[in-house]
Amino acid sequence: MTLVPEEYRKSGRITSQVKAVVRSAVKPGVGFLEICDLVKTEVESRGGSLAFPTGIGVNEMTAHYAPQNGDSSTVREGDLVKVDFGVHIDGYVTDTSVSVTFNPEYNLLLEATERSLEAAVATARREQRTSEIGREIHREAARFGFKTIENLTGHTVDRWVVHAGKSIPNLYMPGMQSLKKGDVFAIEPFLTLGSAAGYVVDGDSKTIFSIVARKKTGIPELDGFADRVWAERKTLPFTPSWYAEEYGSGKLPGIIDRLVAKRIAKAYPALVEASGCPVAQFEHTMALDDGGLTVLT
Repeated sequence: MTLVPEEYRKSGRITSQVKAVVRSAVKPGVGFLEICDLVKTEVESRGGSLAFPTGIGVNEMTAHYAPQNGDSSTVREGDLVKVDFGVHIDGYVTDTSVSVTFNPEYNLLLEATERSLEAAVATARREQRTSEIGREIHREAARFGFKTIENLTGHTVDRWVVHAGKSIPNLYMPGMQSLKKGDVFAIEPFLTLGSAAGYVVDGDSKTIFSIVARKKTGIPELDGFADRVWAERKTLPFTPSWYAEEYGSGKLPGIIDRLVAKRIAKAYPALVEASGCPVAQFEHTMALDDGGLTVLT
């Protein structure tokens, strides 16, 4: 009998279908918000829900940027665009990412990143230390002349939890845990230029948050908002634009900032490549079940 709940498989099917739609929809002139709206519509039309805010990472912007209401940014001809999104069915999360470019200078970088993901998937198995998966990602990247981002990793997922404890690095790191039967996990190589710094730093924006503690502040507007998000999402991340109409776009940032200050909510700053070089990302979520490795997305 399989250890992997059917909800993961359904979530993965939706994620895979939507990824194909997104991959063909990202074109020069398309707005960042259009992409996010497309992901949401396509996911919900198939019976899923967003596991976290859709991230749009352009060039050196690597992760954790969710465009907000009024953002007029569009995809440009020379951009390398990463679309990172996830689906959940009753809290069972699958996570994926796709990179798209119309700049021929980045074609080899995208190819190397996809090849690195393929090499990692071919390596993943029960009792495999995640450091060995990282070794294969790094080896494949280096074969093409690129670097991996050293301080970003893949991760196990769990019900209502996107990052569930085990990390899957993008290079060899000693002392890592082993994968076990029943694990569901995302592998996500991030590759950049060989001349790049090869690590990310916090950017200026904070557009993704999650509720991480269940304690009362005694302040009705804070407790009410935290209760609302928790009832819908537990610890799954959210973005302010989802609640701006209900709570007011002028008032909501203050509510969230105070929850972060009280350690009830956590902020996830946007992450940028330290030397300003472009980054590509591809990602699959997979499971180790009775039949071995199953790629869900």
